[in-house]
Amino acid sequence: MNKKYLELKIQLLDIKPSVYRTIQISADATFFDLHVSIQFAFDWENSHLHSFMVNDKEIGNLEMDEFGEMDILDQSEIQLKEFLVFEKQKCIYIYDFGDNWEHEITLMKFIEPNSSYYPKCVRGARNRPPEDCGGVWGFEQFKEIMGSRKHPEFKEMKAWYGGMFDEEYFDKSAVNSKFQEFETFKHFMYEAEY
Repeated sequence: MNKKYLELKIQLLDIKPSVYRTIQISADATFFDLHVSIQFAFDWENSHLHSFMVNDKEIGNLEMDEFGEMDILDQSEIQLKEFLVFEKQKCIYIYDFGDNWEHEITLMKFIEPNSSYYPKCVRGARNRPPEDCGGVWGFEQFKEIMGSRKHPEFKEMKAWYGGMFDEEYFDKSAVNSKFQEFETFKHFMYEAEY
């Protein structure tokens, strides 16, 4: 019997127009694997804390709970199939507790494997916000400034970002080139986190 695979739509909340990625991943994967997959899919820099909220449970890196006072489940020990069990089920992934990027994850469907590698990205739309831009409000301000070369803060913001911002940019093949090296990158991310 084939292992089940999940198709997950991951959408940044409170941003219009929608910024999302749809990935396919094994149901046997851990929540740490899903964390790495989201980092790849959105091209985040993995430089901030994160956690998942699923069925009123928090799943994340136990290192966040250095005093043992929080009720966090270990993301590296829990498989997706333990919590994601029915279509249209939703959970939340929060990245960067300062900017508070909330990603709504929806289990779109169960699929049969038909690819040489998993996880992988099957679709998406638009560029994600820059790291450390100040959350949803800061991102709106960033887009306003970058959208007008006459804005008094344009040059400074362009220098901070490192060039122009293309809100529509999304390159599925670039995302999947990372996914093809998933195990290698995952190892480095695990070593950095634990």
